[in-house]
Amino acid sequence: MTLLNIADMLADVMHFEEVYAGTIDADQECCIGVYDSKRAAAKRICIGGSACTKTLIKDSTVLVHWTEIPNKAQQKAQEISDMLSNLSGYEGNGFSIKHIQADLPAYAGKDERGVCEYVVSIKIYYERTD
Repeated sequence: MTLLNIADMLADVMHFEEVYAGTIDADQECCIGVYDSKRAAAKRICIGGSACTKTLIKDSTVLVHWTEIPNKAQQKAQEISDMLSNLSGYEGNGFSIKHIQADLPAYAGKDERGVCEYVVSIKIYYERTD
């Protein structure tokens, strides 16, 4: 599972096109970025190797870059966290989401233009389907 897969999934389930992988368009007032987590877990391989490893884990971070109004930004970040926590069974390009553990949104401050940013750390449990 790649960052692009996660960004595509978010765009699909949120019906929102401004979702980016590994970056954001800071010129926009509302967008979402998906990044690799700094707390990535050790790779987990079952006995028998990769072919026997069915469930995999992906640690990522969702950056919610949303308006100059802190309350609206916090509401959107909480909405995304809740939506991800309840998402299972999503079928993507070569993977199936089994569970997503989403932390509570953390305030990350404002950017140079005054747009509020929140961070949601997520741990995705998924299975390869190919």
